Amino acid sequence: MSALSLDSALAHALGLSLQVKESAQSGSVALSSSGAQYVAGCVGSETHLLDIPSELAVLVRAVHNNDVAIEQVHTLSNNTETPVSPLVLKLLADHSTRTGVTIRYTLHDVSGNRLFETDNVRDALTFYRMPDTILTSVMGRVPGSGKTNLDRTSNISIEMQLRKWARIGCGNNFPTRDGASGYGAAVLTAAGNIYYGGQYSTFEHRLGVHAEMATLLNALMDGARDITHIGIASSKFVDTLCSPCGCCRQFIAEMSRTYDFSPGIYLFASGNEQFKLCSINELLPVQWTNRK
Repeated sequence: MSALSLDSALAHALGLSLQVKESAQSGSVALSSSGAQYVAGCVGSETHLLDIPSELAVLVRAVHNNDVAIEQVHTLSNNTETPVSPLVLKLLADHSTRTGVTIRYTLHDVSGNRLFETDNVRDALTFYRMPDTILTSVMGRVPGSGKTNLDRTSNISIEMQLRKWARIGCGNNFPTRDGASGYGAAVLTAAGNIYYGGQYSTFEHRLGVHAEMATLLNALMDGARDITHIGIASSKFVDTLCSPCGCCRQFIAEMSRTYDFSPGIYLFASGNEQFKLCSINELLPVQWTNRK
């Protein structure tokens, strides 16, 4: 998506909110020092424990594009009862702490009013102070794209291409410390697009987004609904298969039901060519849903 005016981008972002019915919706726009603009809506979960605020979603999208130098985040909300979330301020402060880049945050309502504004998210919560932990491992990243195309002209199998991009996704993660294990995922669509990226970790661990969730989120925010395959790998699981945790299985199951896709899920070892192909029903045979 080409850059839009802030008002247009916020309206577009609000419209990207996923699986949100009666709950409040929000959309965010992140502006980077690179000049890039990232948009995303919030993601609702049937469990509510897996809800992803739009502010976190735009940070995930930026990181998956190898762009960590976010300077501004703007959010448009249709709910004025709870103007600003302390959890959102914490995750923005966490990001700022690890990049050394000051983030200005503004919350708008649909009537055009500014509900909250701070020039520096790290000053917004005076009681919350993390040590300065700038990640040197992300400083040399060159902004690009977390999206590529399936090579249909070569003899390289789909699984080996997904393994390649899931392993690359491991390096596009956003850890809480240098040297932490990397998890990566690659999501393939029927159109032949491959989205790839890693986990987005936070000091507030409950706000972290695992690689499978993050990469699927990026694809869905880009308008992809025809998901055919998901591949996962990890620098931690070199000789054994990387398996999704229960949260990721639940998230994939919910999105699969909502958007009517049934992805084949490849579990890869990052150091050899071992893999296993599973369905979400095999990985999560007795699924919980709040639907009657």
